[in-house]
Amino acid sequence: MQTVEYIPVTVDKSHIITIGERLYTESIEFIRELVNNAYDADATEVKITVKKDSVEIEDNGTGMDKEGLIQYFNIGSQYKLYESKSPIYKRDRIGQFGIGKFASLAACRRFEVLTRKGGFAGRVVFDKEEWEKTPSEWTIPLEILPPEAREHDGTTVRLLGLQREFRLEDIEAKIIEGTPLKAPNFKVILNGHTIKPRSLSGHTIPVLEGTPFGPVTGEIIILPETAASTENREHGYRGKGETGNHHTWILWYGNLGKDNGKDKG
Repeated sequence: MQTVEYIPVTVDKSHIITIGERLYTESIEFIRELVNNAYDADATEVKITVKKDSVEIEDNGTGMDKEGLIQYFNIGSQYKLYESKSPIYKRDRIGQFGIGKFASLAACRRFEVLTRKGGFAGRVVFDKEEWEKTPSEWTIPLEILPPEAREHDGTTVRLLGLQREFRLEDIEAKIIEGTPLKAPNFKVILNGHTIKPRSLSGHTIPVLEGTPFGPVTGEIIILPETAASTENREHGYRGKGETGNHHTWILWYGNLGKDNGKDKG
């Protein structure tokens, strides 16, 4: 007589960090994701402060209550797919897998999340060493704080015990490349300096394309070769910026040689 039994499907918790590292091939990318999370939370200002041993990303968005924090640590959640618009500015939400926070542990020993929403304030500390001490325990400590722990609604993420150096110019380049700096009511400040979006002049072709996840709008900007940066010319592909579901593709043209103008990107 045949019988059917069931066995559990498990994931070694140490792989969470490894998966994050592989999804984010550059550890600096998780800073971009944290800024995009602030954008999704209707922040109008994000301050990035880089010091020798820490990086802090502070925003004035809506913040999170306890349920929001639980959602924040839900890896791969489809919440932003179903709640695709932010509540105040109706922004197209652009945050990604939710695993970037774990990828950050490839570059630091721990990160802290301090958040406030209305009458709730809380702090979560994710310590890499503590996480790896208990292979079967999938929880992290949440400290409930008085609302006065933070001056106003919003979220502050601190990366502590850095194990690599972050250059300001690299962070700025990543923010320009992958965050919606041209969106209204939104700015990013890096060590007191407001990051400006890239501005290009050229022939613009509007784009509108339907996808299973909604429409994607944007433009193709065609530049003469002399107007393209040295870096973009060397890499063939001419750059890409994003604002929610709004994208910019940048192409350059010059003398057509043996490559016949083909895109190498």
